[in-house]
Amino acid sequence: MRRTVMWFLLLWCLSIPQVSLAESAAKAEITGIRSGPFVDKGLGTNVMRYVFDVSRPVTAEGFVVVGGASSRLSVVIKDAVPAEGLGLEVEDEVVSRASSAVNSVGTQVMLELKQKISMNDFKVFTLPGNPQANKVFRVVVDINRNPNSAALDKQVEPVVQGPQLLQMRSYTHVDAVTGASKIRMVLDSSVPVVASASLSSTPLPRLLVDVKGAAPGKIDREYEFDSKIIDRAAIIPGPGGAGSRLIVDLPLMLESGDYKLFTLPADPKADKPFRVVLDIDKKLPPVQFTFTPGLANKVIVIDPGHGGSDPGAIGLGGLQEKTANLAVAMQTKALLQKAGAKVLLTRETDIDVYGPDASDVEELKSRTTIANNQKADVFISIHSNSSVNRDVSGTSTYFYQKTPYDVMLAQSIQQSLLQAGGLADRRVNSANFYVIKRTMMPAALIELAFLSNKNDEKLLGSPQFQQQMAQGIVRGLDKFFAQASKQGGEE
Repeated sequence: MRRTVMWFLLLWCLSIPQVSLAESAAKAEITGIRSGPFVDKGLGTNVMRYVFDVSRPVTAEGFVVVGGASSRLSVVIKDAVPAEGLGLEVEDEVVSRASSAVNSVGTQVMLELKQKISMNDFKVFTLPGNPQANKVFRVVVDINRNPNSAALDKQVEPVVQGPQLLQMRSYTHVDAVTGASKIRMVLDSSVPVVASASLSSTPLPRLLVDVKGAAPGKIDREYEFDSKIIDRAAIIPGPGGAGSRLIVDLPLMLESGDYKLFTLPADPKADKPFRVVLDIDKKLPPVQFTFTPGLANKVIVIDPGHGGSDPGAIGLGGLQEKTANLAVAMQTKALLQKAGAKVLLTRETDIDVYGPDASDVEELKSRTTIANNQKADVFISIHSNSSVNRDVSGTSTYFYQKTPYDVMLAQSIQQSLLQAGGLADRRVNSANFYVIKRTMMPAALIELAFLSNKNDEKLLGSPQFQQQMAQGIVRGLDKFFAQASKQGGEE
């Protein structure tokens, strides 16, 4: 019973940050978006301005995602979710396409741009509400309409006084014995500072280094790397404008043992200033993937969540999550086998996979071990959601970006599930769930619907809906293999 309760809390509570509008009053609402050119000749401003109306004060930040012929600008509006029915789509002379996703941080708006920009070509800031003027709190994004102009290049020179970072340099080291490689990044500071590091999986894999006691100064703010260890680095003012923050974008998520952060004192005799040093080991995918189109001959492991002594969530009408999960998994297996795939289920009956007295980690690890030992092409964990708010409904899919394909798998399945089931889109979200993190292959965790919602529970108990969702999973997998074969496999 202890493991039943603890495992339920582990999976259920971790999903709470990805809340809907109705779930939590703690989240602000994004109530509107508008855009248009903003020109002020006196200030030399010529930007495309995007304004997000928000129900209460929040914070926001933006960063450039590089790669390809154009750039993408990611804007994260923290502690806020879109109002019900609000679309955040944008298309104009600067933005070709926009998409949004809700995660544990808030809402990420990804703007696909028609040209390349740097960190000097955009600005994200907030404006307070003004009840007298009938204006709510606003998050504003300004993007230079002509990022290559000489005038814009002149206006980015910062004026900094006091302690500051002097420069950043980096080099790659290859161990002569083991062949292992790492990259070392060194920040020179005019004064002793304190540095700390943290990992973030949203909105993309990254390592954040906060430096307290020194502003960014006049050093370059953006760095490109021809390296498989990191994609890009940027230096911005620290949280609240204090100190500095080094943002390191990663191709794959790191573990805490994959990097080391430390400081070195100044050495006047050697003419060396105080230094913040970050070592990052090369993170290799555990498997080199070569995907082909189609489902035939694919090895697919399906994990019906919970089971045995652990019922998972229980609906208002008494439907247990473990029962709904297994029903959909069995139908998914049958459809995949008809398409020629080799399918393994972590359980095919109402049992504990490891055993009834197992710890949380032992039970979860037993499921990932099946997939890893079978060298599966993909791993799919099937769950049913629950919320304290009985009005919440919808379908969501989670991923952990440990390979280049995890997010692609989650997106393909989520799109097909929405078409198959017709429920509300609770989006694709990044999460730190054990079973999708500890599998060696691309993996996704599906939340079919909400057992806490009366209508969703009725659907989850319906053989017809179970069949529809199974068909959605199969179509999503077929779509994934077609896309993956074009990206890095065989067509």
